[in-house]
Amino acid sequence: MQDKIGENIFLLIILCTGGISLLVISFVILFIRNQKKLLNNKQQIHDSEMTYQKELMRVVIQSQEEERKRIGQDLHDDVGGSLSNLRMLINRNYLPEEQADGTIKANHKMLIDKIVQDVRNISHNLSPPALVLFGFTVALEELIDSINGEDSSLITLRNDVEALTDKLPNDIALALIRVLQELISNTIKHGGAKRIEISIFMENGLLAIQYRDEGAGYDPGDQKKKKGMGMQNIESRLNMVNANYTVKTAPGCGFSMFIALNIASI
Repeated sequence: MQDKIGENIFLLIILCTGGISLLVISFVILFIRNQKKLLNNKQQIHDSEMTYQKELMRVVIQSQEEERKRIGQDLHDDVGGSLSNLRMLINRNYLPEEQADGTIKANHKMLIDKIVQDVRNISHNLSPPALVLFGFTVALEELIDSINGEDSSLITLRNDVEALTDKLPNDIALALIRVLQELISNTIKHGGAKRIEISIFMENGLLAIQYRDEGAGYDPGDQKKKKGMGMQNIESRLNMVNANYTVKTAPGCGFSMFIALNIASI
């Protein structure tokens, strides 16, 4: 009898232990599932926020480009046209004694020609018409020529994939032009470089842009340098077109940026 009672107690203990184990296992499984749901929800919220920020940045940049285009057209049409008319008036209305001395007339014409060229360069930088008319390569070459001036050794360009870059959608091509324009501006203003190299090629199925200067460089740990307005604009435009990038720089060792863009998804 006592043996039977002992067996029943032992069986009851086993059943209780098994039940508690099942409850613990069930609790652990439910906890893990809830954690996964929470992580998935957090990831979805994060993805939604990133999508919203990217769309907001796209709208802001698009508005900026439309305003640049409007100002550029006004500069070219109104200011440029007025200066051209002024040049013709000066050419026609010099006094006889001034006509005899061609130096005054030539100096005035030279000054107006310079202003007209400056206005044209500013207008094209604000809204490069060559991008729409001739494509990425010509627009980039025009930008480089306007900065180089007579010193063609300052910026050198090698584009091994002209046919490909000229087929880029306008928004992506314009974003890349703006990024390179900002990089060149930073180099000239802050880097003091005497030489800038831009190379465009394909690498591992990605469109790659290698920008390199021989300027002063800076400390990568300097947050003011890393997050200046120029770099923020560059990051925003690259994020907008889903391009990845890496930066290498150090004091006295120049600056380089490698940009990679997956054009297969375009």
